[in-house]
Amino acid sequence: MKTMNIWQVICLLLLFTDKLTVDGADQPPEFDNTTEYVTYKDTTVELECPGLDPENLLPVTWVKNTEELPEKTNTLVIKDYQDKDNDLYYCTRDKKFKMYFYTKIKVCNGCIEMDMTWTALLMFGDIFITLGVIILVYMCSKKKTGSAPPQRGAKGPQARAPPPPEPDYQRLNQATRSKDLYAEAKRKY
Repeated sequence: MKTMNIWQVICLLLLFTDKLTVDGADQPPEFDNTTEYVTYKDTTVELECPGLDPENLLPVTWVKNTEELPEKTNTLVIKDYQDKDNDLYYCTRDKKFKMYFYTKIKVCNGCIEMDMTWTALLMFGDIFITLGVIILVYMCSKKKTGSAPPQRGAKGPQARAPPPPEPDYQRLNQATRSKDLYAEAKRKY
């Protein structure tokens, strides 16, 4: 029982010291999850350092991988973004807290971003228009008259049909057949 009490005391002390450390230390800046911190249009990409107080007079430091960038504002603007610019970026104001961005963005000149709602509406609209055309073609090609009346045979005596002409192929004459190697079909035993 004493070991259980010792473990409880240790856990309480750890929780208490952790609470003191977190409350007493500088907190990382808070940021809003609904705000977009990475925006792009055409070939320009903007990274906004979240949670940093704009009234804070300390300059923002932007770092790409390990290389410090000359930009010192709250927003890093990368013009003519290319695949080689895909990398790990971070911003910091006081070297304590870093806000990381990993960018892997495909950009192009004149591209637009399609909203998922519009994409779904276009797809369903296309399907309904195609179904409408199919139904229209079916309705127009449908026979307007009923089926033809059944034909009856002629009543009374019928004339006899002429005899069939001679068959198209005549039987081979054995006397005139060639005796060449491949002129006959022979069985091999």
